[in-house]
Amino acid sequence: MSFPTTDRLKRWYQKDEVHFAVAHPGGEVQIGIAPRVLFLADDKLAMEIPAGVWKTVQGYVNDNSWIALHPGGLGAVKAPYQLKGKASVITDQQVIWQWFPGSTAAVALVVDLLELYTTKPGPEAGRRVDQWSKQELTALELRLGWLEAENL
Repeated sequence: MSFPTTDRLKRWYQKDEVHFAVAHPGGEVQIGIAPRVLFLADDKLAMEIPAGVWKTVQGYVNDNSWIALHPGGLGAVKAPYQLKGKASVITDQQVIWQWFPGSTAAVALVVDLLELYTTKPGPEAGRRVDQWSKQELTALELRLGWLEAENL
């Protein structure tokens, strides 16, 4: 089964910056903000990491580091999902520019998405839904009023 990334979920994450958290092997957590995100596939996304953010999180991010992501901006309040996965570091400037035209970032993180949780208050909060199909997740979005039928 593929990862159930709905179009609405992609729009939330690609619209504004993304807040992310990554844990050091010793358990300490560091937070960062990625100004731009691009879904490369339903189960993979790339995040642009500015130099200052990279300086802060670099000691926490190794290949296959667990990372949690949540939309920033208005999405930080209204987006109903949190993504979790494993990150890998990309330093190839041409690849970064292809994903994020005009970027001055020296690093991008690619996240292989493994877990998806709902975060809206109520009985659905904290529910792990990455084993659902896109149709099941879209039906939940419609039922809870997160998505209007005309926006499918």
